[in-house]
Amino acid sequence: MEYNFKKVHTAKDLAISTIVLMAGIGLFFINKGLGICIGICGLSMYLVYKDGYKKDGGDILLTRKSEDISKACRTSIIEFLEGKNTEPEITQGNEGGSIRLDLYFNRSENVAYAQLYDFCNYNYEPATGVVELKGDRADKLISLI
Repeated sequence: MEYNFKKVHTAKDLAISTIVLMAGIGLFFINKGLGICIGICGLSMYLVYKDGYKKDGGDILLTRKSEDISKACRTSIIEFLEGKNTEPEITQGNEGGSIRLDLYFNRSENVAYAQLYDFCNYNYEPATGVVELKGDRADKLISLI
């Protein structure tokens, strides 16, 4: 199944943007040029600064984490994503090559979406599709990353 994730605002993003905008408004009365510059930065942060992700059609706010891990763990992770293995083995580093694990997750909902990439010819190529994990399986993978 194909999943698409879009970037969205989190509460932290909106709070930081608001603080920068308010600082610009406050500085406007002290130094007009600096106040305008900081205010424009605050407004542009509303448009650009997005740290969260949502699955298309979903309403759960997700966090993204990417990890480069040792290629020796590849079979263990693929078996875990397929549901065959109950304990994934994850070793940081690049012994014998490296692979990348992208994980979109929400700890409180125990939901995760994982995809594994192989590093080949100076490029990351998908080794698996995006796999949805729920419950204990998602919690195990989140805790390892």
